[in-house]
Amino acid sequence: MPSPLIEAAAAGRIVLVPSAELATALVDAVERAHRQAGREIWPTPKILDFGTWLKARHLERQLLDSSLPRCLSDAEERELWRRVVLESAASAQFLEPSGAARGARRARRATFEYGIPRAAINAYGTEETQAFEGWRAAFESSCRELQVIGEDELLGGLERTEPPREAGVTWIESPLWRPVARRWLESHAGAPLLPETASSNGRRRAPRTMQAASPQAELAALAEWLRASLETDASFRAWVSVRDLTARREQAVDALDAALAPQRFSLDESQGLAPYAVAGGTPLSEHAPVRAALDLLAAATGSVPFERFSALLRAPELQASRAEASAAARLDTALRSRVPSEATLREWLRLAEGIARGRALEPAAALQRLGGALRVLDGLQGRHRMSRWLSVWIDAFEQAPWALRARWSSGEFQSAIRFRELLETLALGDRTFEHLSRRAAESILDRAARDTPFQMQTGVPAIWVSGQLSDPWLAYDGIWVTGCDESRWPPPVDPIPLIPPTLQTQHGVIAASAEAQLAFAADLQSRWVARARACVFSCADPGEGRHVPASPLLAELADPAPSASAAGEAVPVESTSAPPLWTAQQIEAPVLEEIVDERAPAVGMEERTHGVATLRTQSQCPFRGFAETRLDACVLEQPTPGFNERERGQILHDALQGIFTEVNNSRSLQELIAQPEACAARIADYVRRAVEAQCAKRNPGARWAERERERLQGLLERWLDLESKRAPFQVEHVEASGETAVHGGLAYKLRIDRIDRLDDGSRVVIDYKTGWVQPDWRGERPDNPQLPMYALRHREHLVAVAYGRVSAAECRFVAESGRGDIFPNVRASRLESMASFAELVAAWERRVERLAEEFSSGAAQVAPKDTACRYCHLQGLCRVPSTLDALEPFVPVVATS
Repeated sequence: MPSPLIEAAAAGRIVLVPSAELATALVDAVERAHRQAGREIWPTPKILDFGTWLKARHLERQLLDSSLPRCLSDAEERELWRRVVLESAASAQFLEPSGAARGARRARRATFEYGIPRAAINAYGTEETQAFEGWRAAFESSCRELQVIGEDELLGGLERTEPPREAGVTWIESPLWRPVARRWLESHAGAPLLPETASSNGRRRAPRTMQAASPQAELAALAEWLRASLETDASFRAWVSVRDLTARREQAVDALDAALAPQRFSLDESQGLAPYAVAGGTPLSEHAPVRAALDLLAAATGSVPFERFSALLRAPELQASRAEASAAARLDTALRSRVPSEATLREWLRLAEGIARGRALEPAAALQRLGGALRVLDGLQGRHRMSRWLSVWIDAFEQAPWALRARWSSGEFQSAIRFRELLETLALGDRTFEHLSRRAAESILDRAARDTPFQMQTGVPAIWVSGQLSDPWLAYDGIWVTGCDESRWPPPVDPIPLIPPTLQTQHGVIAASAEAQLAFAADLQSRWVARARACVFSCADPGEGRHVPASPLLAELADPAPSASAAGEAVPVESTSAPPLWTAQQIEAPVLEEIVDERAPAVGMEERTHGVATLRTQSQCPFRGFAETRLDACVLEQPTPGFNERERGQILHDALQGIFTEVNNSRSLQELIAQPEACAARIADYVRRAVEAQCAKRNPGARWAERERERLQGLLERWLDLESKRAPFQVEHVEASGETAVHGGLAYKLRIDRIDRLDDGSRVVIDYKTGWVQPDWRGERPDNPQLPMYALRHREHLVAVAYGRVSAAECRFVAESGRGDIFPNVRASRLESMASFAELVAAWERRVERLAEEFSSGAAQVAPKDTACRYCHLQGLCRVPSTLDALEPFVPVVATS
């Protein structure tokens, strides 16, 4: 730590730096120096980034001269630029006007930072420069009308307002300074404070390079190097540059946690602080208190899908205890089979409260909190100033998502405070935004929260991860720079949009030319080597068999890193597609003893089955039968637009039940078919009743009900025509619900759609299906033992069982029958090589009894049939192998250390 920085801070001088990230690091360095010197109190160092200092000076001048224009906040300036672009003639050319607005704002700022004359830009006369000039003129006109200025204009006032020497101000030397700021500082703030160099104390290692087989392996090697360095030296400090940090932030955090903070993923340990921090932050809108507040505003306007209301109802921010969270989850489960796919928030609250009362569920406190917030929001309608909207929103937040803020963590408090600060800056923009509708005001707030980064303040830890290509200025024990391949180092040319690249090169925009980028990269590379005792430059192959060599700029450095794990040396890591945390956990996993556990306790007398579904799943996979029936591991229902498949099937069954209760023999059916108008009216009447009965349970809306009535009208006309071509029959039972069959000592409820008696006294069992059907009752382990169970319940004089496929795609019978004269276009089946249908029924009895006995005894091995896993949702529970082509029986194990 050089004494000039300490002396400047101790003297109360303002130290100016080019970025907020570097200002944070220097403040921490000064405070660490005081702590190491044994001090308990010290003056707060006045280390500021240049932009913050300029705004502070402008505010000071406003106190002396009230006629000075107000400086726009970031959110205001973004919205003003967006409005300018949207109102321009060129706006129709852009799919995303906000992108054009960002480009125009960046270009205008560059003209101030690099001193690019306006006339020089206009002299080019290109389409881009003309569009930029039009937008800039409109923006400046709006600023004059509103009596405000953009933050970039503060640079333009430096030379005009300052004396020859700025007292009490110094600055640091850095390649990040823009030309205008640098010239002013050189003239008014004296010589800069020079960067640190790595201490000569301790062994200096030659810079190293590392080539990784994949981006994941590069991050894993970085994390392992940091871990080994910290283990060797507890005081180790490092600066890391991850070039594409914005896009790879999650992967970087995952890799660092795997090596440096695995306890953060433990269920029985507190999270604790990680020894690293990632700069830049994430959008403010992604943090829990802010996300919950924005979700409330979004849900309070217009139609809300069930998925969003479900998430809002179960949001942790609305639950004061585990009991309240459980009540909300139970209510959510009850809603799924009774509510439409979307509704307004007011309708959702009414439906939820009604269903909770009807099912005697304990009240969900989240409903009361949401109701209170909604009443506050509905209290303000029409168009108002932004400040008026914000005051109402804050009241609503305190009614619901912020009502339990006493339980917030430090990070949640900080994000909420930052959000309040954002609201305050938006409130200052009443003149900028003018009178807004509720939707327009919410859109501005949502964009502002997404565009505002937030970083929780925990101090600067031992390892600082940056996304910038910059000189860290301070000396570190180690520096690691990623992305140093030939395509990205030196950085590719990236000129500022809307300004001619030639003009940018003339005024010192480094990114505008390859030559400037090369010189910039060489300078930075030498600075990095000087800042640390150990410096590593890495790059990674992009995958898919492609190889990208390291940058030629690294050729002058030492040999590539050896395969060592000593502190400060790069550690080669094999390529892997798995996240680093998973890889680390797999490596560190203890050796376990496997104990086969494929049998559950026998079924108790108090337990219930799921009817035919229990033996169907037991046959497909014993574990699935156990899980779905005894563990109730079923998929939650999801409200869909219109009627779902189950509801459409129920409507069809109800309509056919009504028709065949009245038209109960083939002669009556043929007479009805002979009168098309009467037949259509009869069908329409029963369809209407069936749809109304379903709507009483869950009403998706009049439009969907009408569509279902029209669909079923034509479908049932086709089905009755097919039924009329059958051999003569008499309907004996229709929808015989409530029947019970006993197999393996357990009761199974049955719901048989129809039993018909033929002229010779024989009987057939029919079950309606609305989807694809096939003979799925065959074999020792039938895919679906439904028809065999029905046959065993009514085996007397039974000669056939059949699925009746009632579908728009096809109407037909799929049957098992020893005779070919029962159903139209259905031949006699082979009866699985049995001599008679009665013998086949006896075989079905053995199979059903075996399945029932397996289930009742607790058989629960993971032994799926062929493609059973492709339609199952339990793979995460049974841990079946992911390869489903040739599955072998697999048993779950209980792992013991």
